[in-house]
Amino acid sequence: MIAELIKRRRLQLLIHSCIYYRLNDNIIDDHTFDKWSDELVKLQADYPEVSEQVEWYEVFRDWDGSTGAFLPISDPWVVGHAEYLLRASKGWK
Repeated sequence: MIAELIKRRRLQLLIHSCIYYRLNDNIIDDHTFDKWSDELVKLQADYPEVSEQVEWYEVFRDWDGSTGAFLPISDPWVVGHAEYLLRASKGWK
């Protein structure tokens, strides 16, 4: 379903941007981030009505995919999930 894919990409980009820009670490490479970004930009352009109904629409409405630095990477929900994923990726150390 398109809405689920849009939501997944938005959450991935939010969380991985937080890991990179706020927590100064990374789990995915730049190629993967760019691939997800390009996919999300295309999905939002191809399915604008669906995109408007998916969480985080306002944040991603005019997003061009070039950087995650200006996404809400300080949002407590985003930070909590980013920290959890980062710990999990490092074996819970």
